[in-house]
Amino acid sequence: MKRKVVSFLSGSLFFCFSMSPAAAESILDSIQDTGILKVAIREDAAPLGYLNANGALQGYCLDFFAVLEQQLLEELERNTVTIKLFKSTARNRFSLVENSIVHLECGPNTIVESASSETDFSTAFFATGTQFLVNRENRGSIRLERDLNQIRVGVIKGTTTEEFVRKSYPLAIISLFSGATARNRGVQALSQGKIDAMASDGILLRAEAQKQRLSSSQYPLIPRTPLTCDLYGMIIRGQDFQWKNFINRVIGSQRIQTLSRDWFGSWTIYEQEATKNCNLE
Repeated sequence: MKRKVVSFLSGSLFFCFSMSPAAAESILDSIQDTGILKVAIREDAAPLGYLNANGALQGYCLDFFAVLEQQLLEELERNTVTIKLFKSTARNRFSLVENSIVHLECGPNTIVESASSETDFSTAFFATGTQFLVNRENRGSIRLERDLNQIRVGVIKGTTTEEFVRKSYPLAIISLFSGATARNRGVQALSQGKIDAMASDGILLRAEAQKQRLSSSQYPLIPRTPLTCDLYGMIIRGQDFQWKNFINRVIGSQRIQTLSRDWFGSWTIYEQEATKNCNLE
């Protein structure tokens, strides 16, 4: 996994949770008027957004914002754009956009039919799906084609993965993890033998295992092809088609294709397997 940190030379970089009134004008017009781009990123979702060993924020999303800034400068014919960076979580990511606190949230956001007209998704920028991280020593006892009776499975509370595991494997013993360190603690619990498997999106599990220096040979992902189809998109404001079209153009640009190869190149095999399940080939 390629790790790099971007410095936003044309703007300030900080975290906050202040509320702002909903904007009626289009986001592109707002950025043109104010010169401010407001974006949010997770710090618990490697390789998209996470804290490195020194506590510095990095990830694909951070670099995506740098490309987005450059595209805005060209689109709006501005000399500068100030980036205000907000911290998002699994719980507040939609409300940050819905309440116009940010213009865009980047993270492991599975594209689903939105329950609110206030939020929408961009086009997909990555494909993954539900897999189980297991210890090689226990792999033979975890038969995913069966009911996982008495198998201890860790999941992150309140996620679509939890819903999937409970529905698909009702006899499994579920261990819930919550909060910003949920996936980190779940993978730790697996390595300590407290659970038999940790279920989540494959790319997030492999990246977290890598952070904890757990080898893919000792801690493989099963099954090879994910059990679900999860396409990641940016969370954006609903009904702002000008902004949505612009973000989709950025995602489809050569700059982002290069960025994706830089960050996701080592994950190619996982995305290829996911695309099979998503019928994207």
